[in-house]
Amino acid sequence: MDQLLKTFLAFMLIPLLLRFKVKLSHTIALTAAVLILLSGIDFATLAAIVKGLLVNIPSRDTIFTVLMVSVVGGAMKHYGLLGKIIDAMISVVPSKKAVMMMIPSLIGTLAIPGGAVLSAPFVDDLGRDLNMAPSHRAAVNLIFRHVTMLLFPFSSTMLFVKSAMPEVNIYLLIFYNLVFLMLILPIAYWLYLKKVPAEKPPHREGLARELRELLAYSAPIYIPVLLNALVGLPFYLGLLLSTLLIFFQSDHQKFFKVLRDSANWHTVLIIVSVLLIKDVILEMDRLLGVFDAFFLFTSNIVLIFMLFMVTSLFFGMITGNITTPMAVTFPMLTQLTLSMGLGVSEIHIFAYFITISAFLGYYFSPLHLCQTFTLEVMKVSTGQLYKTYIPYVIGAVGVLMVSSLSLLAFVS
Repeated sequence: MDQLLKTFLAFMLIPLLLRFKVKLSHTIALTAAVLILLSGIDFATLAAIVKGLLVNIPSRDTIFTVLMVSVVGGAMKHYGLLGKIIDAMISVVPSKKAVMMMIPSLIGTLAIPGGAVLSAPFVDDLGRDLNMAPSHRAAVNLIFRHVTMLLFPFSSTMLFVKSAMPEVNIYLLIFYNLVFLMLILPIAYWLYLKKVPAEKPPHREGLARELRELLAYSAPIYIPVLLNALVGLPFYLGLLLSTLLIFFQSDHQKFFKVLRDSANWHTVLIIVSVLLIKDVILEMDRLLGVFDAFFLFTSNIVLIFMLFMVTSLFFGMITGNITTPMAVTFPMLTQLTLSMGLGVSEIHIFAYFITISAFLGYYFSPLHLCQTFTLEVMKVSTGQLYKTYIPYVIGAVGVLMVSSLSLLAFVS
């Protein structure tokens, strides 16, 4: 129980440090350092953990991929490829409402921290044209900005899962996430877009040319996914190819300087710190013993789900980061697997539940950078947004619980 309290105290540093405007990356790194000091693990164990981050293939690939995603996203933004994709999309897609949903989703693939601020002006302008309420415009931008976080295999979320539990098939997990989104996004559409009159944006001539441009300029985004799915090429190597595509699609002035400046080392520090936290927790025997005791005390699946959800929502809300709560809940899942002898199918369902729960905690956090930027652009208060969100939150939690229990019943 003492290690549980120490872990809680270490994590409570996060909202405190963020309140004093400490960068999120530095905050989580300091939290990892404090947790190491409080955990009581010896130097040899700590050295083995650090070495594992460098030599363990899933962890190493995760770190390299997070770095390369920031490089590709930054370069596409610098050379204006993102604007060209959006221009082509507006010409190809005949509905303003569809474009409002697609632009944030597209920008979400670039995995730029606070990236909703890039899509917010587009969504705000389109929403004004359609006479949407500001809080609804903000909700649409935030909801669709984060779709790809659950679907793209090289998002930091999916990369963390792959590193934390290598036995989880990422593409199967993405399929489960897709089912969740297919159930929850119609609710979002019904709440925020259904009553908006359908209008068509002005079309330019040369639809076939615009479609070719859309496919060409977005190639740096989808090529790494195709190469990984078809031939198993690691994402970071596929993203290296993306930089080559960007070179030929741009004026490539100061190209290597742009690549260097685009590297987001803060994001890398966050993922390294979170992986470190996860591995330290796995070495805290008394903390793991608390998890074991709970799992042995009850075999009630609903109670176990509630434990995972409350833990995920709490840590997601206080950190405004999705991988931080997963650093706690995936070690819990490891212990649950040992205690209850979960099969592969059950592990995937619990991984799905944990991932979505962490996503919801992060997504609705007042510390969420995308939310902060969107509210600023659209002149909406946090209270107005949360009032708009209430039915969506209820729907999301309900869909998650029902879908997870249904999947477990199906595989049993």
